Amino acid sequence: MFDYTGKVVAITGASSGIGKAIARAFYEAGASLALCSRSAERVRAATSEFAGDDDPRVRVFEADTSVVSDITAFRDMTVSAYGGIDVWVNNAGIEHPMPTVEMTEAIFDQVVNTNFRGYYFGCQAAAQDMLRRGTGGCIVNIGSVNAVTVVVQQAVYAGTKAAISQITKSFAREWARDGIRVNCVAPGSVPTRINEAKYRDPAAHRAMCEKIPMGRRGETREIADHAAMSVAAYPACGVG
Repeated sequence: MFDYTGKVVAITGASSGIGKAIARAFYEAGASLALCSRSAERVRAATSEFAGDDDPRVRVFEADTSVVSDITAFRDMTVSAYGGIDVWVNNAGIEHPMPTVEMTEAIFDQVVNTNFRGYYFGCQAAAQDMLRRGTGGCIVNIGSVNAVTVVVQQAVYAGTKAAISQITKSFAREWARDGIRVNCVAPGSVPTRINEAKYRDPAAHRAMCEKIPMGRRGETREIADHAAMSVAAYPACGVG
């Protein structure tokens, strides 16, 4: 659908689910990839499904995006490997549904640091490289429908996703004249590793599908295609 030959795409949380699907979509469109998660081995296992060993268009790094120094290290290693970043995708995320009265400070910090802190400083790290080179670029944040809907026992997760939606708009306005586009793709219910236990119950899966106008949950490739499409609208990326 699109041609990203010669473009460099950095993706966080690329070891499974939506992140893996986004990596595959950009790879099949010709891009060079820099991929990270907390387990480099899991990323390598994921990329083996669509790229060969020692493929020069795939670089894998280990990084915990709740740690700012890991984010900047991932950015720096990507720039060192490829010379710069054209597209940055913030995808790494976690959820921890539980009754609000039982929420602990440790779990709160874990979710907020990964889902909000990681995205904020991921955007910053990418923009620093794009501004330094003066060539513009595109940042894609993977949000969630939970930013605007209410699911009980998901207050912290929903709060981080609402924050992602708002910083996306703020950064898009701040960097627009520098040629940096910032978009948010906000999926509804999509089968991924972080929610597989919840929907293993047929009744829970059926109840979710009944809420969705199409009568089914989304697919990771559909989200990946939307991510690729949001970048394609950026002329400096030279895609078509």
